[in-house]
Amino acid sequence: MLTGRGIGLVLSGGGARGFAHIGIVKALREAGVPIDLVGGTSMGGILGAGVAQRWSVQELSERFRAAFVDVNPLRDYTWPFVSLVSGRKVSRMLRSAFGEITIEDLPLEFFCVSSNLTTGHSEVHRSGLLWRWLRASVAIPGVLPPVMHQGDVLVDGGTMNNLPVDAMRELGRGPVIGCDVGADRAFTGRSEEIDVPLPWQLMSWLRSRRNLPNIFQILWRAGMVNSSAMTATHREKTDLLLQPPLAQIDMLNWKAFEQAIDAGYEYASRRLESLPAQSPVWRSAGTVQA
Repeated sequence: MLTGRGIGLVLSGGGARGFAHIGIVKALREAGVPIDLVGGTSMGGILGAGVAQRWSVQELSERFRAAFVDVNPLRDYTWPFVSLVSGRKVSRMLRSAFGEITIEDLPLEFFCVSSNLTTGHSEVHRSGLLWRWLRASVAIPGVLPPVMHQGDVLVDGGTMNNLPVDAMRELGRGPVIGCDVGADRAFTGRSEEIDVPLPWQLMSWLRSRRNLPNIFQILWRAGMVNSSAMTATHREKTDLLLQPPLAQIDMLNWKAFEQAIDAGYEYASRRLESLPAQSPVWRSAGTVQA
């Protein structure tokens, strides 16, 4: 990193599509590409923290399967005064996974990003209690309660910066690999309805609601769509951009765990095989490609 050859990995948010990051990490490690720094937003931040812990691919898979597939952390519904869910399950999951470790004590340099609704700017967290800043980074507006800090209201980093390549570039350590799993279309609606039905029409409406996005999908996507232009700009600042095709995976379909990992692995493996030998990634990795 002192000589500018440290490879930084930036992982975007994207809900269940974020599991593709596990497959990407597997492909990078098999290809001999070292990961020296990690940063991420939302789900990318949580998975990136596992990478910064130097967890193996098997451990990443086992931990996140237990946290998101075996037990859905978004099912502790509450009165919707601030959010649809209380957030206690997410907080417990993060504390259980990462304990009381601080960001600066991780084996690899790491940061995660949240959005400050008070100031209107994104926040880059490079120090402090890891689980707390991850909790802020995944606080989808309207779905999870925000995290309050010194009078500021912090929510999901994807609201303002879903692919924080700029934060990695600021460090000036070397090439940057950007993994964007939030680029594909989020969902579609095949119904022409514009209003919620009257109470006596609810049963028939519920039977056909598969044609409508649900409130979680709407809030999640609404919280991310504002950062689309910035994400497009940040993609151009990468030395290697990885965008696995994930349109077939719903952002809240935690059961698509294996499908997302496989999609990320297969895509990243092909991209690395076709990457030119003169790429900054290979030069920093010290790997000679045929």
